[in-house]
Amino acid sequence: MFGLGPRRIAQCLLLVAPTLCAAQGSMPSRVTSVQILVRVTFANDRSAGDQIRVQLTSETGVPVADAFTDSEGRVTFNVQGTGTFEVRASGIHLQGTAVERVLVGDMDKSRTVYVRATPRMDATVSSVKSNAPPVTSAAELRIPAGARKAFRKGMDAWERNDFYKAAEQFEKAVAIYPQYDTAYNNLGVMYYQTGQAEKARAAFEKSVALNDKNADADRNLARMLVHDGNYARAQELLKKSLIVEPLNPVTLTLLCVVQVQTGDYDGALMTARKVHQLPHEGYALVHDIAGQAYEHKGEPQNAAIEYETYLRETPNGPEANQVRTSLARLTAARQSSSH
Repeated sequence: MFGLGPRRIAQCLLLVAPTLCAAQGSMPSRVTSVQILVRVTFANDRSAGDQIRVQLTSETGVPVADAFTDSEGRVTFNVQGTGTFEVRASGIHLQGTAVERVLVGDMDKSRTVYVRATPRMDATVSSVKSNAPPVTSAAELRIPAGARKAFRKGMDAWERNDFYKAAEQFEKAVAIYPQYDTAYNNLGVMYYQTGQAEKARAAFEKSVALNDKNADADRNLARMLVHDGNYARAQELLKKSLIVEPLNPVTLTLLCVVQVQTGDYDGALMTARKVHQLPHEGYALVHDIAGQAYEHKGEPQNAAIEYETYLRETPNGPEANQVRTSLARLTAARQSSSH
């Protein structure tokens, strides 16, 4: 058998909500560059997605930088000097241009700017583009200001890797507004980060129950179920998550793991091909999974190609030693059969 052991799926079990980037700066005594982290969100504090153009200009309108957001609605600029900067976000799925200002002081090493965008009314979930506006529950549209404030403080604490403080703020958010599914999802991540697995599971279950289109919560709960070996429900949640985010490489990779574990090798290979067709840096694991699927199907040559692809993309990846072992086994078998 070539099943995926705990080490092989470990990197798929990392729980995430909107991905956070640790701020980096120079020595406190002499700041030469300031990092400005821009997060483009909708009114419910969820990521606005990728391919949103973010322009950074000086207070007088002089262009400073121009970039597009990643899948989490995030972009980072490194600027020289201090002063007031204007951040402008626009895109085909946004209504108009969202604008925020940020003041960079002499002692700042990094600043985070939240740009609140409005989705276009004709943007739909059925769009195949990965930056389609996230689906929200009607309850989230009624979030009180106090809950939003606590949520934002939780995100700020998370960016500082202060998981306990972040959990405290997310707990406050859901106490103020018990229908806050995004806050429950983030609370689950913080519980998991602090070693409270059962509380994490309960928070994810609550998030999923509140909003059946919360792709993050579906994915995070599925991760825990994969770890537990509950592949049937994990697959159900992953497929539901893909309805909202059809091109999410994390969800597709997890689904690929589940399909191999349940013996759906053809399905796993189809899913692996989808991931390979996307920008998938950091997800070379799918080539390892595809190689195992091919081995189960009795196609060692194709399996070897997948293992070689993994090693070419991630020679020092978490599964690299095991992939090399699998490749050596196939090579030895081929040489043996040729004699």
